[in-house]
Order: sequence, then structure tokens, then C-alpha cells
Amino acid sequence: MDCFIFLEASLEIVPAEIRNHSAVVSDARRRRKKVSEILLDDSKHHSAMERLKFREKRGRPDIVHQCLLLLLDSPMRKNFEVYVHTIGGMIIKVAVETRLPRNYNRFVGLMENLFRDKAIRGNGKNLLEIVDLKLSDLVKGKNVVLLSEKGDKFSPEFLKGETAICIGAFAHGDFFESTLRELGNFKAVSLGRESYSSLYVTSKTLSEYERVRTA
Repeated sequence: MDCFIFLEASLEIVPAEIRNHSAVVSDARRRRKKVSEILLDDSKHHSAMERLKFREKRGRPDIVHQCLLLLLDSPMRKNFEVYVHTIGGMIIKVAVETRLPRNYNRFVGLMENLFRDKAIRGNGKNLLEIVDLKLSDLVKGKNVVLLSEKGDKFSPEFLKGETAICIGAFAHGDFFESTLRELGNFKAVSLGRESYSSLYVTSKTLSEYERVRTA
């Protein structure tokens, strides 16, 4: 089956090295949660994040939230699987039946529960689940397409066969070399030479996917 994978998503619990920062502590206190159970969010923890490595790629859960909402609205969602690969290397499987909260704050709360409980169940099945898989497991045996401004010009030919469509879900920066190695023999594909938002890339790619698969 085809799959969409959001790579290096800015989705993580506040890392241990900044949990004592006043911005993090006050946010956790306001929300009546432990600092070890809240999502890193640049809009709330900006001053604390200055210490973090690769900080330009972190603290943006809103990016993957928007992209997932768009993808799960597709009438063709039963034709593909959906995964989120976090910046920390965790793999989250998202059932296509999942109806994610459209309110961002509710989404944050849901993700915090997922990180704590490892799964979110509904209607007798796991709607969201942290799975014990590697990125290489998800793309094995598939035609791997990586959306990148450094790639070849997009063509419908790239979507032939069982395909893993990989889209970065972070604000700035490049893919880690370790991520690219796990993708194996991938094809880098570009929508243009500009740097586009993850939401725009998801929208354009999904539109092309639906067109090709219904042709």
C-alpha cells in the first residue's frame, strides 16, 4: 500500500536540558501538567529553546497538525497509510479513520497523551500509535519519493507503483544525513526551486497523487 510519511516532524516532549527554564515551568504550571509531559512549542518556549541543538527545526507541532488535517480530509485516504517520523526518530502510525482535533490546543493535548500512553484508542482500535519500527521498515519494497527543493522536477512518473511519499514537517533546515540513509534508494523530487512550506508541499503532492491514482 502507498504511504505518506512526514519526516523529522517538529513533535517532541520538552527535552530534559530546558525543563528548568522559567518559560517551560510557567507554561506547565499554567496548564497544570508536569514539565516532562508537555510538547515543545516555540511560541511558548522560545527563550528556552535558544540552548537547543537544531533549534530551527524544533518546537513547531502546528506544522504536522496542519499537514495531517489536510491529508486525512482526502477522499482517497483509504488508499494510503499515514506515518509521522519525529525529529527524535520516533514513528507514529496514524489510522486514516482518525478525526484529529482541528483546534490546535486540543491537538497538542492529544499528542501529549500519545507520548505518555503510547496509543490513542477509539472504536476498538488504535487511532494513533507509537510503533516499534524504523523509517527503513516503512519504505522497504516501495518506490521512495522525497519532496525536496534540491530534487528533479516533479513528474507523475514518480508516483508509479507502490509509493512512499516523504515530506519534511519542520520549518527550516535540511534533512539529517541519518534520515536520508534510512530512506535508502530514494528519488528526490522538487515542486520548484523555492523553499515551500510543508503545508503547501502536502497540498500540491496530494493533489497530484489523487489525480494520478484516479486517472
